[in-house]
Amino acid sequence: MPDVTLTIDGVQVTVPAGTNIVDAARQAGIAIPVFCYHPRLKPVGMCRMCLVQVGTPKVDPATRQPVVDSNGQPVIAMMPKLQTACTTPVSPGMVVKTTTEEVKFAQRGILEFLLTSHPLDCPVCDKGGECPLQNLTMGWGPAVSRFDYNDKVHFEKPVKLGDLIYLDRERCILCGRCVRFQDEIADDPVLGFDNRGRNWMIISKSDPPFNSKFSGNTTDICPVGALTSSDFRFKARVWELQSKPVVCTLCPVGCNLSLDMRHDRLMRVMPRENAAVNDIWICDKGRYGHRFIESPDRLTTPLVRRNGTLVPVSWDEALEFVADQLTIIRVRHGGQVLAGLAGPQLSNEDLYLFQKLLRELGSENIDTGIGGPAALPPDEIGGWLAPGPATDLSQLGAGTMVLVVGADPEEEAPLYMLRLRGIAQRGGTLVVASLRPTKLECSASRVVRYAPEGELAFVQGLLKAALAQGAHSPQLERLPGWNEVRSMLDRVSLGDLAAACNLTGDELTQLAKDFLDAGQSLIVYGWEARSAGAALTEMLAALMLLSGRVGRANNGIIALLPGGNSRGAIEMGVRPDAGPGYTPRKQRGLDANGIWNAAQEGKVRAIWLAGIDPAAKLPAARAALEAAEFVVVQDLFLTASAEFADVVLPAASVAEREGTYTNAERRVQRSRQACAPVGEARPDWQIVAAVAQALAMVPIGGGRNGPIPVTTESWSYIVAADVADEIAAQVPGYTGVTHAALAATGTGGAWGRQFDDAFYYDGTSYTNTEGVGLVLPALVGKGQLHLTFTGAVTRFADDRPLLLLEQVLAYDGDRHLRGSKLQSLIPTGYAAISSVDAAKLNLHSGDRVRLISAAGELVIPARVLADLPAGIVLLPAGLVDVMAADIETGPRTRVSLAKVVMK
Repeated sequence: MPDVTLTIDGVQVTVPAGTNIVDAARQAGIAIPVFCYHPRLKPVGMCRMCLVQVGTPKVDPATRQPVVDSNGQPVIAMMPKLQTACTTPVSPGMVVKTTTEEVKFAQRGILEFLLTSHPLDCPVCDKGGECPLQNLTMGWGPAVSRFDYNDKVHFEKPVKLGDLIYLDRERCILCGRCVRFQDEIADDPVLGFDNRGRNWMIISKSDPPFNSKFSGNTTDICPVGALTSSDFRFKARVWELQSKPVVCTLCPVGCNLSLDMRHDRLMRVMPRENAAVNDIWICDKGRYGHRFIESPDRLTTPLVRRNGTLVPVSWDEALEFVADQLTIIRVRHGGQVLAGLAGPQLSNEDLYLFQKLLRELGSENIDTGIGGPAALPPDEIGGWLAPGPATDLSQLGAGTMVLVVGADPEEEAPLYMLRLRGIAQRGGTLVVASLRPTKLECSASRVVRYAPEGELAFVQGLLKAALAQGAHSPQLERLPGWNEVRSMLDRVSLGDLAAACNLTGDELTQLAKDFLDAGQSLIVYGWEARSAGAALTEMLAALMLLSGRVGRANNGIIALLPGGNSRGAIEMGVRPDAGPGYTPRKQRGLDANGIWNAAQEGKVRAIWLAGIDPAAKLPAARAALEAAEFVVVQDLFLTASAEFADVVLPAASVAEREGTYTNAERRVQRSRQACAPVGEARPDWQIVAAVAQALAMVPIGGGRNGPIPVTTESWSYIVAADVADEIAAQVPGYTGVTHAALAATGTGGAWGRQFDDAFYYDGTSYTNTEGVGLVLPALVGKGQLHLTFTGAVTRFADDRPLLLLEQVLAYDGDRHLRGSKLQSLIPTGYAAISSVDAAKLNLHSGDRVRLISAAGELVIPARVLADLPAGIVLLPAGLVDVMAADIETGPRTRVSLAKVVMK
């Protein structure tokens, strides 16, 4: 549609067709006050604050032509009543007046009505200093009120809408922003209106109250202090705060945050605007889950074990001890007896130096997971076929098809649920395929429920249907193993594949056609898909390659991995089979499970753990750490693994250091230091570099691997940017990704700011001064794709009747949630079963059941779910009171179930 030109207060402005008057005025630098309107919500015209005079060119009814005056100018017919600017779209030749006496009278009246019962508690209100009601009252309101103070309406205050959000009904102006956000954006219709007239109020409609993982966003967009956060209430005044830009590391989205600090203490966490990542929203885990940085349990000084007890020592003493012990073990037994595991929440700089040092010492025994029966190999497909640069899910709609397979975005990466919902809301096609119901299905264009063991047949059916429609890919045809896959597909009929996954051949054909015909195609997969085996994700990669659009913006595969920087860990080479940038190694090292086994056999003698706690969940890890000759742990807390350590080194949190992180879309973003480290804690990269420098000073230089190749010169990093510069120079695909380059990538704003939008829309600043990050190009376009079709779907160990699935929860036993308001939302352990399976054993929610597998038994309370398909048991293995490793035989385990009869 063509652009529209109109005049606002004598200023001519041209805007896209469909723009409302409020936004058109904003582009002209003219302020129209609003309360209920917000650019991310549908306009409703509830508050009437944006009333303006509107006129349009008069049209002769006989000729249908504009009427002109003696000067040849169009005659403007003013509408008889004021119009709400937020709900009135612009039209050619429209004239808008925002400062006439009639408009001012209406604006003063609206504000006077809003203030009739609004308490004068600005000095104690958390919104004070960033409150649109304060600002608009000063600019547009009356000097005095004509209403009787004694006639004010009083409510109970505050009302807990849940554990996280408090409501002060006396302050509420009933703009409906909170209700509309929960309905339109979060898809959690848990808030609503109750009563009428002056008793009209906001209420919670859910049980438990305000049951949403995005509730904190309502406090941001509330234009008054009606909704406040239990995490921030009465802690500080907003003008005392200093906002520091960081990146959230609690899931693979990489949301942009501002840590609002006061005297080096965290007061609150706010979103930073980045349209390509989290827009202006964050989930409650990211908002409330960062209290760990100020936990009293934080490590503050190095510890060394003496006479069986960990005692505080200086950094020099600890580093010298680590260097001496690593050198002695290497001299005696060789570098291959060293091993290291690093957590996926560490920065790229940490991870790169960690693997660099271990490899310089002669070890390839490096991994970024704790292992266990359910451990999976590193996911390369999400890197090779990641969406191309300039990808922006917030702009996708009609012409886009998104296929979500075996993923629960709300739990695995919450902001992806909002972003994927948005694609469907804008006219795109969202297909959600899984074994069990997920929240995202409520927004899906099509839901596919394949049968247990039928997920591979589903993807193979899509692949066969795509090939039958003539799809081909030269890149795919050159890959090792593809000819064998093609032959296998030729030998099986589409009907047989459809029957195996409980669909029809026509359904598979139509889905494949829609995927190939779409202008833009995305595949998203999560834990459920990955746990089915490598064959499933390989087939998804083949389907993506057949689209012919890999490497282009808004096309590719997004893998939802656990941890905030899992993709970065893989690409930095924290893995036993490849170095940085997916570069194959000549010799494969041991993964986590191999390390545990080798340590118990005396083949691994020194273990270094950085930001990871395998002993908390894995008996094999505890046995290995106990058997090892030397254990180093660097972490935030004295973890279960640290109890086995010979040396414990205090690490700085994400708020206390700089670094870069690579999210699920291969977008690299920079995080800044927000506060000083607690005690003597240091950034992980700095600890690794200090150990390397100490190693270079050890006089013992020989051994089974020859002299230690570590030199002081090669480890002389001063700041994190120095490490990032080396990554940019050494890691394939990261060329040019320096701290300086990342800071110069824009502001993330999609609102076209010409003045302070926060003044008009919400009072809250989302300013992004740190850049939106750089998206790395998909490796398939760089000649590095070496996918080999050798995987197989995970088969079950026996014929037990139920399929055990690990359930990923956003609120689980993650140690980073300690001290946060979210702890009350973490459930106790349970096993979820279907109502059909429960009826067979006369089970009810709360009854204890015994899960029996080939590996062992687990007794746990049952939770009966009416919408869970029969034949499946969900076990939230991330909870501290659920020891899933006791019964797991692999990523997919068969179990039987028995009711425990209490005596």
